[in-house]
Amino acid sequence: MKWWTFRKKALPAPGSTAFFVTGLTSAVTRTIKQYAGEGYEQNPIVYACISRIAEACSSVKLEVHKLDSQGNKTVLNKHKVLDLLKRPNPTQTWVDFIIELIAWHRVAGEVFILRLPEKGPAAELYCLDPSMIQVERDANGSAVPTAYVYGTGPNKRTFPVNIVTGESQVLHIKTFNPSDPFRGLPPMKPAARAIDTHNHGAQWNSNLLLNGARPSGIVEFASTVADSVLSQMREFFKKAWQGVVNAGNIPILTGGAKFTPLSHTPKDMDFEKSMGEAAKNVALVFGVPLPLVTMEASTFSNMDAAYERLWIDTVMPLLGSILGALTNFLMPLYGSGSSSVEILAYNADSVSALEPRRTRLFTRMQAAVAGSLITPNEARAEMGFEDIKTDGANSLLVAGTMKTLDHINDKPPAPVATPAKEPA
Repeated sequence: MKWWTFRKKALPAPGSTAFFVTGLTSAVTRTIKQYAGEGYEQNPIVYACISRIAEACSSVKLEVHKLDSQGNKTVLNKHKVLDLLKRPNPTQTWVDFIIELIAWHRVAGEVFILRLPEKGPAAELYCLDPSMIQVERDANGSAVPTAYVYGTGPNKRTFPVNIVTGESQVLHIKTFNPSDPFRGLPPMKPAARAIDTHNHGAQWNSNLLLNGARPSGIVEFASTVADSVLSQMREFFKKAWQGVVNAGNIPILTGGAKFTPLSHTPKDMDFEKSMGEAAKNVALVFGVPLPLVTMEASTFSNMDAAYERLWIDTVMPLLGSILGALTNFLMPLYGSGSSSVEILAYNADSVSALEPRRTRLFTRMQAAVAGSLITPNEARAEMGFEDIKTDGANSLLVAGTMKTLDHINDKPPAPVATPAKEPA
């Protein structure tokens, strides 16, 4: 089967999967489809967290950094890999591709990227549905899988893995999973109880609103009644008291019947506090500051700090891991020569959320140079700038003079006298 035939027949349409099972017990084993359905599709906090991370990752400007044998860096804005990533496949741009990649990584704890064709430089990249991937393992206990099996039925395809080098047509990016080193750990697994609490709290609130914000209860009779009377009473409550159209109706009971509320009210259950704590725990697991996912926690003064923490604590480590994996996966296909190394990177200076961080770094480096702690070139290197070749750039400057120690006693040159002009 040709690679373009496989692309046409076997690859799913982007975003074509949906999944999850409701339940009060978070200890049950859940599948990727279940985490996607109950978490990403149904829970607003999970959806907001993943969306914030994915949107941040998609906003960066990609670059290729070329490092020579001395470690000197050259930034390349034109490269065949950058052309590939601008349009990874006929249906997606880089923004679409990275958002899908990040969403699967945060939902399933792993993502599988297929490179087409099998040999030679990559022409297309696809994110595969992790729930449809099986990782085959070596019977001898090798730490490297032997193959990735994708799909079911006649479209099932096996992509072998070189157990010595780890090379494969499929790139597997995963989180650490102590229970299964061959599969990633879904972030929703440690957050499952908080997600359940939030989902069931929302369902509770919805049910109360549909029933006039009244909890359920029981009806007591002063004496024994026939089964037919009980059946009539049940039908009476269904028709006269349940549902939106009956909200506010007052039931009238006769014959010694008494209604007693059975469930706790939302106030008794401390409803708002439980929902708030669940939202905090979900945001904590995903590494997203709470002001970015709930308006109650956000103010004009803390939003900038929240975006900065999102980038520093979550987005930058995640982007570094993904671009490092893509470097190992794609760059060897475009030989850069033995004297240099090419890596995928992103331009952090293009991220507006990191501007306060850059300002603080500049202030520290300026003070360190003025205080004779580091040289100007050391400060430039710390801020990501190239060295300068001027005199004194690699020497400590004496505090208060901005002169090097070798020239501290130099006197300024005498002013050159300007000849007076003769009067006309």
